[in-house]
Amino acid sequence: MFSETTKELIKKYWKIIVAVGLFLTFDFIVMSANFYGTFKISESAVSINLSGRQRMLSQRTTKALLMLQDDARRGDVEGVLKTQKELKLVVELFDTTLKGFRDGDIVTGGDGQPVKLAKVDTEVSRKIVEEAYTIWDPYHQKLLLLIGERQFNQAQLDDAAVYARAKNLELLRLMNDLTSDLEKTANDLAFILRIVQIAGLLLAAINFGYTVVVSIRDLVASDQEIAKARKETDEILATVREGLFLLNPQYRLGSQYSESLSQVLQREVHPDMEFLPVLKEMVPEKVYGAAEDYLELLFGERVKEALIASLNPLSEVPVTTVDLSGNTKTHYLSFHFNRVVAEEKITHLLVTVQDVTEQVSLAQQLEQAKGQARIEIEVLLRLLNTDPAALRQFLVGADQALGQINERLRSDDDSQSGRLRAVNYIMRVIHGVKGEAAALNVEMIEAYAHDCEKELVAMRDREEVRGEDMVRVTVLLEGFYDRLSSLTDIVTRLSSLGGKGADEEEEGRVEAFTDTLRGLAERVAGDQNKRVAFSADIDDLRKLPRRVVQELQGIAIQLVRNALTHGIESPEERRALGKEETGTLHVSCKEVSDFRFEFVLRDDGRGISPARLRNTLVDSGRLKTTEANAMSDTEIARKLFEPGFSTASEAADRDAGHGVGLDVVRAKIRTMHGYLLVKSRTDLFTEFHIRFEL
Repeated sequence: MFSETTKELIKKYWKIIVAVGLFLTFDFIVMSANFYGTFKISESAVSINLSGRQRMLSQRTTKALLMLQDDARRGDVEGVLKTQKELKLVVELFDTTLKGFRDGDIVTGGDGQPVKLAKVDTEVSRKIVEEAYTIWDPYHQKLLLLIGERQFNQAQLDDAAVYARAKNLELLRLMNDLTSDLEKTANDLAFILRIVQIAGLLLAAINFGYTVVVSIRDLVASDQEIAKARKETDEILATVREGLFLLNPQYRLGSQYSESLSQVLQREVHPDMEFLPVLKEMVPEKVYGAAEDYLELLFGERVKEALIASLNPLSEVPVTTVDLSGNTKTHYLSFHFNRVVAEEKITHLLVTVQDVTEQVSLAQQLEQAKGQARIEIEVLLRLLNTDPAALRQFLVGADQALGQINERLRSDDDSQSGRLRAVNYIMRVIHGVKGEAAALNVEMIEAYAHDCEKELVAMRDREEVRGEDMVRVTVLLEGFYDRLSSLTDIVTRLSSLGGKGADEEEEGRVEAFTDTLRGLAERVAGDQNKRVAFSADIDDLRKLPRRVVQELQGIAIQLVRNALTHGIESPEERRALGKEETGTLHVSCKEVSDFRFEFVLRDDGRGISPARLRNTLVDSGRLKTTEANAMSDTEIARKLFEPGFSTASEAADRDAGHGVGLDVVRAKIRTMHGYLLVKSRTDLFTEFHIRFEL
């Protein structure tokens, strides 16, 4: 489980490790107790405040009831209405708060805002609430007759008043007792919290003293080891194969360096030698300039070493040297720099130089072989972890899609508008292939499609597609064919080793459809730092031909990516809107009548806001303010399906930002001879209903 070095370190410093572990444990316990205690005290404060209000409300109820009785006897209609309103308010407050004490609920706080009231959790408080209900339930029924919409009579009013006089003091006493018990519970909790804090601090102090003693003893032992290490260092410098030396802030070599340094650099070296002139003779001018800047950063106090380690321009640099015979030779050296810090100041750089010519050569050979190996491994993993039929279907569909692009490129319409329409069409096709590749996690195809999209977007946004641009499109298409051909060959060869039969593949079609969408949803949600719960009810897919299922899957892939990117909010946004942090995404397919089907995808995200769309259209320059304001909400919503329109606020990524996804959806629905209905409510949900018939 642990390496030998790790075991030795644990064995050597186990006392300090235990001490630190105990300290973290004590700290965690105290912090947890503080957090829990603070939370419970906050709950208790709300409960005490509202129980005190219950005492006042019981008196306000009796007062309002008696005033209502007096107003009714005097025939003061206006007074009756006013008092009746007051009585209704206090009765509802008292009743909902009492229910909150019994069951726990959201109630109206003292400031008129909703608050969470926890149900009482002591035996005394529960008994008080039960006794209060034995008084309040009949009292409440009598009061409801007086504050309802129906007219009450004098007898009902007198009956309630008599009950109030008889039970008011007892109800007041119970509310007083409830307040007292809640205050006692809060005081007990505060006392326990203080005890935990004191105990934690005492244990931490004891642990700290122990750690100090152990550390001092270990430091003494370390000093003894240092003297021994100095002698061993000299021996190491004499035997190490790498070039080792110290470099001071003036870029001069120190007095100590390894004997092999001259051999690695193939130059004579001596103490206090200037390093930069030697480096300038060895490396290209551009690399030398970057190396100067890098060394300056390393000696700078403001930049951390770890932050710039990846910027090292000399990590693997070609070096030109002249041997003793005068022959020029190029090999690769790797310079690695570590700061030497003394008294919080950088005094030197420890430089390690290695000749990595052989490793670079092997790496180059390996990189050449990795391309095909990576493809084979990727496809093998797809066959092992993905429905083989879905992968083969994807390859066939992608090949057909590229064939459609070829047909479009053969079009005789070579006008400016014709080329622009062709680019938009090609973007739709490639975006569809990219979506299906993403759903199957065929990263090589997805990444290449994404790169193609970026080039096509640049052409589209210029609004001037030139003839040479179409030549570039054919080059991109050829790259697609190469990758698909490699994948197809490997799939064919590996599939011959065994796999599911046709019947098994057909039987698992619904499960494969669901797994593909679920995997895509979880991947996109992870990329977007969002959370999603995916569900599906698509058994009726079994009634559909494979061709139709394939089209539906292409549509669903685009809608899932759209929902996760634009619809479902981040956990922080959802909390602010009072939603669960995890969004929901549901897909269903039903046969609504003979040979007529409805495919639905619903998310509980931010919905489609015409106001937000108007602002986006105006800000992007697609519409003027007057044009946007003159359009209906339906006309504005249709803009979502136009090529090039996107609501993504950030730069385009693998899932959004190119304004192609919903355009692809519209095109596929037309291919199915279906129609689309979109339902949405701002900040609540969006539903895409796709209806079609066989």
